[in-house]
Amino acid sequence: MGTAIVAAMCSAFANKADVVCEDCPQYYLSGSNYYPAGVYGENFDCDYHGDGTTCTYYRPDPAGQPFYYAPCRFGDFIYINIKTNENRAKK
Repeated sequence: MGTAIVAAMCSAFANKADVVCEDCPQYYLSGSNYYPAGVYGENFDCDYHGDGTTCTYYRPDPAGQPFYYAPCRFGDFIYINIKTNENRAKK
């Protein structure tokens, strides 16, 4: 159910003139596959160099085009996985 809500929100953003990709789930590209990136600043960061490298992608229309990923953040993807109180409580 949560996935359906997020998909609906991202689809709604994609239909607006100003798409806010940062509000949608982020993915990173490794080889030819996309993987969930997590939360920006908590699980990953993007080291921006100005060279146009794409750090993360998002799915602007997950219902209509489930396999299309559009660029969102730019730079080099850096996995950081900061330990938060919530993460510690899960262990």
